[in-house]
Amino acid sequence: MRIFERENYYNVINGYKDIFLIKDQNGQPIIPETYVTNTTIDEIYHLFSLDRELRNLFLKYLLIFENSMKSKISYRFSEKFKEPHAYLLWKHYSSSNLNQVLNLIAIISNKIKQKSSDKKNNSIKHYLTVHGNVPLWVLVNDLTLGNISNFYQALDDTLKEKIAKDFSLQFKRDYGAAFQISKESIIDVLKIANLIRNLCAHEERLYNFKLHHQTRTRHNSQLLNIPGTQLDGRLFTMFALLKLVLPKKEHKELKSSLDKLFNSYQGKFPTLPFADILAIMGFIPNWKIYF
Repeated sequence: MRIFERENYYNVINGYKDIFLIKDQNGQPIIPETYVTNTTIDEIYHLFSLDRELRNLFLKYLLIFENSMKSKISYRFSEKFKEPHAYLLWKHYSSSNLNQVLNLIAIISNKIKQKSSDKKNNSIKHYLTVHGNVPLWVLVNDLTLGNISNFYQALDDTLKEKIAKDFSLQFKRDYGAAFQISKESIIDVLKIANLIRNLCAHEERLYNFKLHHQTRTRHNSQLLNIPGTQLDGRLFTMFALLKLVLPKKEHKELKSSLDKLFNSYQGKFPTLPFADILAIMGFIPNWKIYF
């Protein structure tokens, strides 16, 4: 009763009951739905709470990556194209996907229009009024991670590679690795990060996240020295890929926080091995050996 005074019954029970249900030989819940013997509401609520803490944790470090990505894009793009509002000119982007470029320009244009007509003061309105233009390093603060992902993909290969090299230099400083992080790997990180960022923002289930389309497993596996079978698009894949784009200090903090979180929930599921929950997230029992 105390739980459902605070939380929505549907969100807790319907959202997290699945792994506590008895399954048939095809892995589907039997009908009528039947819980594993001795399952309690407390166990289901513990999974709900674990997922909430996972969302808060990943969101913290995804925001660090998002800010870093925005900074690098705005710096490198503005370094190459000096004129005001250069980001509104289709000629400054790759010609390989014109529809994507035009959609991006339309989104940016609408964002500027919306902010400039806002009754409240904001940075975009200020720069238009005082300076007559909005620098990209100001604009990016009002773009979503999805917008930034599209922005990066719309850039020409030279700029994509230069930004990827910025991440490579950071990785080399932190880990002493001499390899180049490819633009394809940056796109992989952006795509999965945007999906998980949205899940976190809307408080949707995260622990059982799974990509519908795989990332470039072979290349990322070589970069991270992790077997490709481990990078199967689950939550562990996001954790692993963040190593490529976060400073070493932040990624170590994320690893330590995950380890502490998993340990704190280790004994809270009497009817279910905690290793089964970790497996759903893509974390094998000795997952820390890769980091």
